[in-house]
Amino acid sequence: MYCSNCGAEAQLANAFCKRCGEWLPDMKAKSRVAFGGETPQQNIATGLFMSAMSAVAALISAIALYATYLGSGDAKWSVYLAAAFCLCIAGWQASSFAVTMKLRKRMKKSREVSSTSQLTGDNTPPALKAGDFSAFVNTPTVTENTTELLEPVGNKADSSSS
Repeated sequence: MYCSNCGAEAQLANAFCKRCGEWLPDMKAKSRVAFGGETPQQNIATGLFMSAMSAVAALISAIALYATYLGSGDAKWSVYLAAAFCLCIAGWQASSFAVTMKLRKRMKKSREVSSTSQLTGDNTPPALKAGDFSAFVNTPTVTENTTELLEPVGNKADSSSS
């Protein structure tokens, strides 16, 4: 498969291009509508929207429950518990929104670095450059020089009959 953006060959479908970072959808697969979108960027946008909406809905629900029943004598403990759960859900969804925003920003920055390296001719992504192995000790393998030739040992049945 070839990348439609930069023309790099030997690419995998439903993966990012190894050279420019463009998403390469599988054109041979049957087209079906997937929730969230077809690309990771669309999935992130859907995740952001759903996290924001559910955080707002949970917060509004908690406020409505507390505003309706707080201080009234006819409220049961279960109403306050439900409102507390709504606040927890709102907090969780707000943190999910923040994490997804960081992911989106990181993907955008990585994409910009990738397109810059494509313009300069450096096709090695920054995350895949050669590692520094100077901190590692060069040790032989565990099994090196441990194999010896042994005399064949007879079967127990053979040794008991002799």
